[in-house]
Amino acid sequence: MSPGDRVAASVFVDAPPDIAFEVFTAQIDSWWRHGMKFRSGGRDVSVLHLEPKLGGRLFETIATPDGGDGHVVQTGTVTAWDPPRALEIEWRGVNFAPRERTTVSVRFEPRRDGTQVTLVHAGWASLPPDHPVRHGQAVRPFIAGMGMWWSDQMTALRMQVDTLRAAPWLRIARGELGVRAFDAGASNPRITEYHAGTNIAGHDDKANWCSSFVDWSLGRAGVAGTGSALARSWLEWGDAIDEPRPGCIAVLWRDDPRSWKGHVGFFVRHDGDAVVLLGGNQLGAVCEQRYPRAQVLAYRWPGAAP
Repeated sequence: MSPGDRVAASVFVDAPPDIAFEVFTAQIDSWWRHGMKFRSGGRDVSVLHLEPKLGGRLFETIATPDGGDGHVVQTGTVTAWDPPRALEIEWRGVNFAPRERTTVSVRFEPRRDGTQVTLVHAGWASLPPDHPVRHGQAVRPFIAGMGMWWSDQMTALRMQVDTLRAAPWLRIARGELGVRAFDAGASNPRITEYHAGTNIAGHDDKANWCSSFVDWSLGRAGVAGTGSALARSWLEWGDAIDEPRPGCIAVLWRDDPRSWKGHVGFFVRHDGDAVVLLGGNQLGAVCEQRYPRAQVLAYRWPGAAP
């Protein structure tokens, strides 16, 4: 092996290998860090995807902040798929020439109380010393920097697994990403299912469904919601918290703070002066969407949850 060819990062996560593998792959967008250092999309609406199969793509969809059409950036291709033990991705940076590539290998090894996740990114020595991906750095500082980059990512993975243990409804909600209301003349039966546990049971996807989605997601995790399709019904639910934590319920005003109208979703993170929520009926779908912090009326946490 040539000097400076590979970097490695490892982290212990408090979950069995099947959960660790699922979070790493199916929920990659939930833990992959944001910003220009980690994503091509920067502050635009960026969603990372990993197709769960041999030959599947690792790619990023980038839309405008208002949800308009954007573009797709592919970073890798799955070359080995062995759930829940291992996967391998042929990795190509956005500034790689057509035949240039590196390899990311990830192992998920069971430990008594969880899983050791070990990632190795190899093949850097095949790239010329003046390659733009090195940003003018010599071999040693470049490899050290890549090691820190992947260490940051592995820390984010561990934190996301911890979040899902504290807020298991987030995993359920993320499993619904992409569910969308149908055009006029048809209705998505999945959204009707969201309504089933609320006071508008039987309604179609043309009724406001953000509250129904939150209620359904919590119910699947064994947590009772409000049973109401009104977003502001969540203002009296559970316990009020001053500082949001991932998975808490964020209640927002809509149109006017004094109106009865509102919006509700699961808090994911802050992004400057915005909050990012995972919710339903956001741009007509289950997705992550930014909202002004000033629109938040309250953050709530299940009273019976730890």
